[in-house]
Amino acid sequence: MHEDIFAESQPKTLMAMLEIAIDAIVAFDDEGKILIANPSMTSMFGFSRDELIGQEIQSLIAGEDHPANQFDDRRVKSEVAASQFMGMRRELTGLTKEGGTFPISLAVKCVEIEDRQLFVATVRDDSNLNERQARLEAIMNNAVDPIITIDEQGLIDSVNPATETVFGYTSSELIGRNIKLLMPSPYRIEHDTYLKNYCDTGIRKIIGVGREVSGLRKDGTTFPMSLAVSEIRLGARRLFTGMVRDITDLKKAEQVLEELNEQLELRVQKRTQQLRETQAELVRNEKFSTLGKVSGGIAHEIRNPLNAIKTSAYYLLNASNPTLTKSREHLERIDRQVVMIDNVVTALSDVAKLPEASLRELKLDTFSRSALAALDLPPNISVEVDLEDSLPMVLADRDQLMIAFLNLLRNARDAMPEGGVMTVRGLLLPEHVELAVSDTGMGIAEKDLANVLEPLFTTKARGMGLGLPITKAIVEKNKGTLHITSTLGEGSQFTIRLTRAS
Repeated sequence: MHEDIFAESQPKTLMAMLEIAIDAIVAFDDEGKILIANPSMTSMFGFSRDELIGQEIQSLIAGEDHPANQFDDRRVKSEVAASQFMGMRRELTGLTKEGGTFPISLAVKCVEIEDRQLFVATVRDDSNLNERQARLEAIMNNAVDPIITIDEQGLIDSVNPATETVFGYTSSELIGRNIKLLMPSPYRIEHDTYLKNYCDTGIRKIIGVGREVSGLRKDGTTFPMSLAVSEIRLGARRLFTGMVRDITDLKKAEQVLEELNEQLELRVQKRTQQLRETQAELVRNEKFSTLGKVSGGIAHEIRNPLNAIKTSAYYLLNASNPTLTKSREHLERIDRQVVMIDNVVTALSDVAKLPEASLRELKLDTFSRSALAALDLPPNISVEVDLEDSLPMVLADRDQLMIAFLNLLRNARDAMPEGGVMTVRGLLLPEHVELAVSDTGMGIAEKDLANVLEPLFTTKARGMGLGLPITKAIVEKNKGTLHITSTLGEGSQFTIRLTRAS
């Protein structure tokens, strides 16, 4: 049933397919007269359908392109024409109604309808194809890098002018030759095996992979090159295109760069060694400088007690019949001076043996008030405290920080022998909390500010100059910093900055 319906509607179906076909389709009889032409055919050649029907197919082929143009007999011409194109596509030149020409490809097939022989041809306008081909040829011919095409056997199919320039061969010397001609060993030996394995297995080792190899010129010289191979198919043919780039200059530049890097590395090593030697010398000099300062301070702090001890000892050794009271007086003086020397040595030892801080959360307002309570203040000094309960906790070793903070409180007290105001203030920063102690005492001269944190430097009439260095060392062990501001005659402020607890 379905077959009968299709058989009845087949002519209509075929005509509908002809009408919408993109390619031009024409049917002609054994005399070459056109019987059917679809809209694409009329549009391509510029004729109406009525103008094409009955016209000879040969009239649409320009010049001598049509093989049948060499015969006079019409039947022979049509048979020869059909036999030349049967089952294959030929490239010809089409002739329009206005006399213009354009490239076409034509394929003809013979069909029999009711014992009548007809020929059906498909015609394709190759104008755009030829333009693309011309564009590709222009790109190939003007490319600065060699482009080589080979077949499955490794035989060279085409080369561009750059190939001739780089390898020294003419194209006629290369076409048809094996690509191994352009390869030195070991690439020459390996190439055919690589190509055969890929064609047999499809496993890629070179195809689609860029690599650096060596090329062989006609004169026998070799050069480094980068090679990228891709596969293309043209109908049933499988071809391989190689893009070659001479990287001689690049390799030379890499060699120069490598040599420069080696020279630079040697210079850096030499310079680093010089810097290390200079740094070591600076450290030695700094150690000697520090030793000089410390020894000078120690000598100053110890010499006076020693002189007193020496004087008393001399008296006790050389006095004739000293009274008991006088002897006791000199012995007590010797004892006091020994205690003073012992205090200096103990303070220095404390700085050297200060243990690592055990950082824990600490509430500054409670901590500060307990330190103030332990401080002995004269009645002519008043204390102002500006510490909010909302101040966040800090990370610190409470025992160590208490030593440092009490040192600052005592310094503020001692700076105001005539009385004044001591202020303890807290300040919140984004990542830190500051604890400041200020006084309204005599202040510190600008020339002395840079030295007050040095061991054994003091501005006091009686003092060893170790309090502030110990305070600074403690604060730094607690991951903090100590800052000093002072105006001579107005007072000073010492600020400890500590890390906020998370």
